[in-house]
Amino acid sequence: MKAGFALASRADNVARLHAGAIAFDLCVPAANQPAHPVWKSALARGGGIVGWTWGTDDTAEGVPNFEAFLSGMITSRTAVQSDLATRRSKLDQLCGANENTVDYLEHIVVMTPSLEDAIAAHEKIGLPCKRIREAGGGMRQAFFKLEQTVLEIVGPARGEPGVWGLAFMCKDIRRAVDLARANGLEATEPKAAIQGGKIARIVAPLDGVAIAYMEPA
Repeated sequence: MKAGFALASRADNVARLHAGAIAFDLCVPAANQPAHPVWKSALARGGGIVGWTWGTDDTAEGVPNFEAFLSGMITSRTAVQSDLATRRSKLDQLCGANENTVDYLEHIVVMTPSLEDAIAAHEKIGLPCKRIREAGGGMRQAFFKLEQTVLEIVGPARGEPGVWGLAFMCKDIRRAVDLARANGLEATEPKAAIQGGKIARIVAPLDGVAIAYMEPA
């Protein structure tokens, strides 16, 4: 809430927020249940994204086991039959509009021990790699496109594999930064982004994930 996202309660220990057509569930492990190894790893580093559900059409083949190259990310799939605009509308009705003006998830960065395995697994489910870039120090970046979102997978990871950061596209980046600061978060001043428009960052990771705000040119 400090970052200005609208929240909807789903169940005990679970709340939902959204970025356009993408939903995020904020979860706390129940005290009386044994923690999954993925939970334990995330909690040890202060939180993080522990898994995801892929939306596919009902003719898609089963999603491969991502744990092979993301070291324990919990993965599932669900049939998605509505279009992007309908899913955006439903989440907006459920959660409400984001006070920080976040409109959609523009970018997600994932660290992996084997970039080749990650590329092969995504292409197996019909998500082709658009580009590979040398990142220096022996690391490379592979880029994929999911509707409005760029998926960037970086490897081989030197540290803990998993989701490293998220970049959210805002309608008003000034509003997003001022709101974060008013709620006690340290945020950088918006500046020109390499890809055009503006970018600003929350200085400290939120629940173990680096957060950036963007505004289109």
